[in-house]
Amino acid sequence: MANATTLVLTVALLLVPVLLLARDWMPAWSHKVPFAIISLVVILRIHAFWTINLTDAQVVGYLPDDVSGMATILHIFDGPSGLMLGLLLGFSGGLALAEPNPIEHRWATLCWILLLGWGMDSDAFAVIVSTPLTNHPSILNWHSVVYPFLGLGLSLLVIPTLVNIDTASTPRLVAAISLCIIFLDLSSNPVAWMLLGLVAHRLSSLRIHTSRDIASHRRWLGLMTTFFLSAGLLIIGLSWSSMSDGIWTSLWPSRLAIGWILLCGIGGAMTPIMGFDANPRPEAWGFHTGIILAPALMPGIALIQHAQLSILVIAIVMPIIATLPEYRPSIDWKRRGLEAVLLTSILPFSLFLSDIIPVSLIVVIILLPLLIKFEHSVGEEE
Repeated sequence: MANATTLVLTVALLLVPVLLLARDWMPAWSHKVPFAIISLVVILRIHAFWTINLTDAQVVGYLPDDVSGMATILHIFDGPSGLMLGLLLGFSGGLALAEPNPIEHRWATLCWILLLGWGMDSDAFAVIVSTPLTNHPSILNWHSVVYPFLGLGLSLLVIPTLVNIDTASTPRLVAAISLCIIFLDLSSNPVAWMLLGLVAHRLSSLRIHTSRDIASHRRWLGLMTTFFLSAGLLIIGLSWSSMSDGIWTSLWPSRLAIGWILLCGIGGAMTPIMGFDANPRPEAWGFHTGIILAPALMPGIALIQHAQLSILVIAIVMPIIATLPEYRPSIDWKRRGLEAVLLTSILPFSLFLSDIIPVSLIVVIILLPLLIKFEHSVGEEE
């Protein structure tokens, strides 16, 4: 049964995207409304825990019976949905503090819908039949303190860095990527993978564009390489990550996830038709943006979570691989072959290591080369 908390969260899910997307037609204070709404939810949570409401699902689920008084308030961000509430509190606070920017608000709208719509259980704060509290000892998790600051960093640092990545300084890039990796390590949330993949792909594309520029001939070969090799690596990576008995037996169960990811990639590749063509290689940019967004848009598809690492690696290496079949006299074929072999082998090597070391450490190793600045462009006489 719905209560005041769930009703307010429903209003937040429906109203905030409209306010952010229509920011130019809204009052100057409209970007502060999300923080006001989430603050009201937090106040309702404080009241539920303070009064030890035994008909509240979160209170019964996460408040031990040996806690009373002010100590109960420390548990308002307990549980998966409580952590998401803390993240949204920080995220909305960042929106209220940041200077309004239409492009940043588009990405913030997407994150808001995904975090609130998919990241929070609809029954987490529901009204239930009166139930006694658990007799387990009181244990406070430090995640409850960290998540509001993570949300603040996402809206104040990560999204602005993504939007203005071509002018972002190296320390700012390091800070944004580090924040995404911390979020990823704590929760493996699809939004963390999404933001990390978008920043990494945009950074990789800009680095290779600065280094090699645009070829004058055979650019279509680079584009075809992007589409078909990405699809092949994705199928291999997802099948490998999700296999239980063997890679071939994993192909059929993962068909829906692969199909959805590639469908989003195809849709993204068509975005230049709608005017999104300001980036180098706009079709490739749209394709990779689509496959990066796909797991976050439909996280419930079976086995799709196993595609995250593969998508990240593909988003980083494919902008470089796509330049190899193009007409570039300054790059000899031996170097092209060596680069193709080394870059293509990063994905199977990463998947092999994922069974041995934490995924977040693999992500750090993969992203480190992207933070090396290119000081000059390599001109090509074509």
